[in-house]
Amino acid sequence: MRRVVLAAVAALVTLVTACSGGGGDLGSVTLRVGDQAGIQQALLRGAGALDGTPYRVDWAEFPAAAPLLEALRGGAIDIGIAGDAPTLNALAATGDISIAAASTQPKRGGLAILVPRDSPIKTVADLRGRAVSPTTQGSIGHYLLLRALSEAGLAPTDVKISFLQPVDAAAALNSGAIDAWSTWDPYTAVAEREQGARILRDAGGLASGLTFLDANNDSLADPDKRAAMSDFVRRYNRALDWAHTNTADYTRIYLELTRRPEPVAGLVAERAKRTGTPITPEIVAELQRTADNFHRYGVLRQPVVVADRVQDLTPAGP
Repeated sequence: MRRVVLAAVAALVTLVTACSGGGGDLGSVTLRVGDQAGIQQALLRGAGALDGTPYRVDWAEFPAAAPLLEALRGGAIDIGIAGDAPTLNALAATGDISIAAASTQPKRGGLAILVPRDSPIKTVADLRGRAVSPTTQGSIGHYLLLRALSEAGLAPTDVKISFLQPVDAAAALNSGAIDAWSTWDPYTAVAEREQGARILRDAGGLASGLTFLDANNDSLADPDKRAAMSDFVRRYNRALDWAHTNTADYTRIYLELTRRPEPVAGLVAERAKRTGTPITPEIVAELQRTADNFHRYGVLRQPVVVADRVQDLTPAGP
């Protein structure tokens, strides 16, 4: 089954060449980068951050972190973006992946529990006995739901949890098959702007806001691939800085790349603003708290020692 999944993943790879010029020692390297819903491609393209790379970048598109991380585990991609919860699930399931870079996200509206606009549900406590989808198992949506239920004095068994892929969850919320949906941008933005969904609880105070670039360990062990990934991280962090002052340009590129409506693209671009950061002891400790919570909830297969799974590629200086 896993071979079938990886073969399907390989077929999904979108050969979007960021650049093939530059030559140099990395001229023969192709860096395969996993993206979710086109957000990172739009960011890097808008910032021009990959102009002049001495290696080729091929993008692979995924609807969520779980299939991206499975592709990373199998070596179908070299590096890819994922939130804290799915990263931890992957680390607990395999020794083939390491955390390579981190970024922080102060605006939490993109990760939220949603209800229909006219829903009688006003608080998380009102979810008792209701059907809720935290999107995929082990996702940031799953983690947010578990934390929000705990905050409201509810156990996971107090609600009817149904794991659904984003497209299916959106349809279920619109049809009334589920009462609430815990998810992330761009799906949150689409639900808000196109279906009029209302945020019941965002991630403020419940989730870390950390996002990671995770890497395949075989790729990290290859000196040329590792050098290319380190350069990619530097360019990626530069693009994150660019987005803080160029929201309109970021919105335009994201709109062109994904064909999403402008109100959705604008909201995603505004909330996607993050800042690259070295993986400090404080970052490790924050992620360890999330890992311990997820293990306590019974989601992680086994405990994760975060400090043992970090290979920080964040270059010193600009």
